[in-house]
Amino acid sequence: MRLSEEVRELLRQGQETELRDRAVADSRLIRPLLARLYDPEDEIRDRAARVLGHAAAAHPELGREVARRLIWGLNDESATNGVYAVPALGQIGRQAPEIVAVHVPALARMAWDQGLRLAILEALAEVASTAPELVAPELDAIEPHLDTSRPGEVAAWRDLKSAVEGDETHEC
Repeated sequence: MRLSEEVRELLRQGQETELRDRAVADSRLIRPLLARLYDPEDEIRDRAARVLGHAAAAHPELGREVARRLIWGLNDESATNGVYAVPALGQIGRQAPEIVAVHVPALARMAWDQGLRLAILEALAEVASTAPELVAPELDAIEPHLDTSRPGEVAAWRDLKSAVEGDETHEC
């Protein structure tokens, strides 16, 4: 079985711990994990993002390159659907905030994009869970773009503010 097929099968089976351990030990798994960020199945994409966060933290030079590529994928010029990259950025930031630190302002500035906003809020909450100081300066830039008619955004905003400020309740 090819490595990419093996990675997809482990993700499909929910073998995140095994795959995480292998990706931490062997950086060759990063490429097939990146490909799975665009899998048609939500759960496989989510699992790939979580494993990728651990792999990037274990291989920081490669992790920086991965983060740079994922941010590039959010630009119109990239011709990709960048929304699938955003959760991976959040997971990398959760596991190794120093890797995504330089990208947090750019990610926050993309909150104007309604198609990306919810994923951005969720990803920044992941980063803020371990490095709230990276996200706190960006809240004022994000807030004007919130669509309070979208309950998912309101909840994600509350979660983000909670992660940044360290408490449980916030009003939008």
